Amino acid sequence: MPVSTPTAAVRSAEVHTLRAASSMAIAALVDGPLRAATVVAATREMVAMSVHAVEPGLVCLTSRSAARLPCAMVLPGPVPAADTGAPATVGNGRVTLPGIVVGASRWWAVRLPRVAESRVALARSATCAAPVLGPEVLDAAAALAGALHSRALRLDEAVRGLLGLGPGLTPQGDDVLAGALVALRAVHRPAADRLAAEITRARPFERTTAVSAGLLAYAAHGRCVPELSAFLDALGAPGTDLLGARRQLLTIGHTSGAGLCAGVLGALAGPASLAAGAVPAPRRPVTGSVTVTTSRSQS
Repeated sequence: MPVSTPTAAVRSAEVHTLRAASSMAIAALVDGPLRAATVVAATREMVAMSVHAVEPGLVCLTSRSAARLPCAMVLPGPVPAADTGAPATVGNGRVTLPGIVVGASRWWAVRLPRVAESRVALARSATCAAPVLGPEVLDAAAALAGALHSRALRLDEAVRGLLGLGPGLTPQGDDVLAGALVALRAVHRPAADRLAAEITRARPFERTTAVSAGLLAYAAHGRCVPELSAFLDALGAPGTDLLGARRQLLTIGHTSGAGLCAGVLGALAGPASLAAGAVPAPRRPVTGSVTVTTSRSQS
């Protein structure tokens, strides 16, 4: 009996070759050894794949109009159709799906937040208007902020309360966690390691979507969408347009921008920073209709 290989798992009578502008955060995966992967989400603007036994292991084919994820291969044209659960491979310089091969036309760097003055960022976050959250997410976000600022409170319980909380491709509770992770990395706080460890212990791939769990793994290394980087930059630099940066952040996704913003403010300024709401900003759709799977559903 022939031995099954990742290459043998992805075959098609007709193969279309595409080129994409690719994130350097996934260069080691794309240019590394061939690994098996699975399509974990497919929308009009994104096909997300989870590479087996690697973390971070999320790789996304996206359109130009989608949010610029840190693990994106940005296509110049439409995102090809794919079925959730379909086999894929990543490595040897390409991503392969049934009937599709995608290579990197160029590489772009994920810009990490550049917080010039941590003390300034902490002070400005305390006066920045909080985003509007639903009551359940707001309570859970405040619990996380409290646990990050007081060892007397249970950080593990706060993390479990947020993981997978909310609907959609990236539940808003996960966005709160991602915002907090990136913010703590940006200001070089030891709490970043504590939070990352608690998220890992909570087994995110069993509690939320595979896409959201994959993005949390990138956030643990400070990697995020450019709007979040710009918001953190503005927090740490007096005289910058903080309101404008906040406004741009809130346009990400249906609820993602607000969740990311809340995670940042809570992590830097504590639960009091989330007490007051703000007028919702217009939101830019990221993905349209979506089919997603969690790692639990794949097992």
